[in-house]
Amino acid sequence: MQLLIISQLAHSQINMEDSTVRTTAYWEMNEMNSYQITLESFDVIGLDTSNWNRIDYVVDMKILDSTETNYEVSWTYRDFNLDLGERDSAYQTLVEKMMTISEGSLVSFRTDEYGAFQQVTNWEDISEFYRKGGDTLKSMFGNIPQINEMIDMTFTSYRSKNSIESQSIKDVLQFLNFHGGEYKLGEELSGIINSSNVLGKNRLETQVNVLLDEIFIEDNDYRIVSFSEANSEQLISETELVLKTMMPNATEADIEQVMEEIGVPTNTVENVSVIHGWGWPIFSKEIRNLGSNQKIKVEIRTIEIL
Repeated sequence: MQLLIISQLAHSQINMEDSTVRTTAYWEMNEMNSYQITLESFDVIGLDTSNWNRIDYVVDMKILDSTETNYEVSWTYRDFNLDLGERDSAYQTLVEKMMTISEGSLVSFRTDEYGAFQQVTNWEDISEFYRKGGDTLKSMFGNIPQINEMIDMTFTSYRSKNSIESQSIKDVLQFLNFHGGEYKLGEELSGIINSSNVLGKNRLETQVNVLLDEIFIEDNDYRIVSFSEANSEQLISETELVLKTMMPNATEADIEQVMEEIGVPTNTVENVSVIHGWGWPIFSKEIRNLGSNQKIKVEIRTIEIL
C-alpha cells in the first residue's frame, strides 16, 4: 500500500519548526541493512482460534542503484524458522520442505526517489524460481495428486507480476508503507486509495487514515500509524469474481451458496512503524484481518532492524 496523500517536495525528513515529517529515502548505493521478520497467523471463528503458525526469517536489504528518480533495491531471504503449533507431522514435513525452497530467494524492486514502491523488477525470475521449486517438491513427495494440488495452491501467488506484487511481497509493502508522504504531528490524514488484489491493480477502493503519533528528535526518528479498510460493497463483488474465476463451471446458484457460506467480507490493515530520519524503518508491526463475519484470517507481521 502506498500513501501518497500529500505531495512531496522537500529534502528534509523531520522539521521541528512546524512538527512535520516527510518520509523520504536517503539511501546510498551498496548500502545494506538486515531485518528480522516474524509472521504469525491464525484463524478466528467466533471466540475460537485455530491453524496458528509462526514463521521467522531474515531479509538482507541492499541498495543496488541510486539515481535522481529511482532506487533499485534487492531483498534476499534467509534463515527461515517455522512453528506450526499442533499440526499433523506429515503436514509439517511438507510445509518445512516448502520453506526450504525460499531459502536464498531474491526479490528485486524499484521505488521512486522518495522510496515509494513502484514495481518488482525480477518477477519473471521469481515465477520461474518457484515453478522449478514446486516441481522439485512434487517429485520429492512422489507426485501424489493431493500433495501436488497443495503445492500448486501454495505457489499460485508467484505465477504473475500482479500476483507477486499484490500477494507475495507484503513484507516489502509494509516496509515502504509510509514512504512518499508528508505528515504533521497529531494531525490525522484521511483519503481513499485504489488497492490491488488478485484480479489486478487499483481495483479496490480503500479508506486510509494516517497519524504521525510522536517525533523523537533526540534519536532522529518518529512513530507513525495507519489504518485502512477496503470498501465492503466492492469486496463482495470482487469476491464473486474471484469465485467465478476459480470455479468456471459453477452456476449462479452455486456462487450464491458459496457467498452465503463466506458471509460479509472484510479487509482491514493496521500499521505502526518507527522510521529513522534517513528513511530506514527501525520497527514496524502490521495486523491484517481478512475474511468475513463467519471467519477471519489474522496475520501479524513485525519487522525489526538488526
